Amino acid sequence: MAKSNNNSFDPKPILLIGGAVIGYLYVLKPLLETLGLKKTKAEKLQEQVEAENANNVNQWLQQTASGQQPTKSAGEWAIIADQIHQDLKFSALDDNKDDATYQVARVKNDADFSLLFKAFGKRQEYFFGIPTGGLQDLQQFIKGNLDSDKIAQINGNYSRKGIKYRF
Repeated sequence: MAKSNNNSFDPKPILLIGGAVIGYLYVLKPLLETLGLKKTKAEKLQEQVEAENANNVNQWLQQTASGQQPTKSAGEWAIIADQIHQDLKFSALDDNKDDATYQVARVKNDADFSLLFKAFGKRQEYFFGIPTGGLQDLQQFIKGNLDSDKIAQINGNYSRKGIKYRF
């Protein structure tokens, strides 16, 4: 009778696992990152930086607005933030830059700006109905959609009112 060798080494499972790991690292992972289905290390790092920056901005807004009373409620500033987004979220041909400038200039003090900035949050911009870029805050929306004359007009308005923030 022939003896079976139970101590024989079978490399197939190790080769399969190794092949799967190599396939994931060099084929599947880059493909998922390219398609945007998996975040790259740089994207994860950027998210951490953005979270820290958002925290710093919130602290600055609170410090700047301390001791001031806003001229409108948080709900009213949310409506104004929605209007600014509606005015600027489409392609440059469809943007209502004059109304957006007016809406941003409605801020009367630092407490108002703090509420407007928070109400705007991060929003999506569209190019002919197709989402473009990532989510943007009020600063990014204004800088990306208004020309330098309109921004200077807003900043001048803020300066006359004693508002510390500038676009």
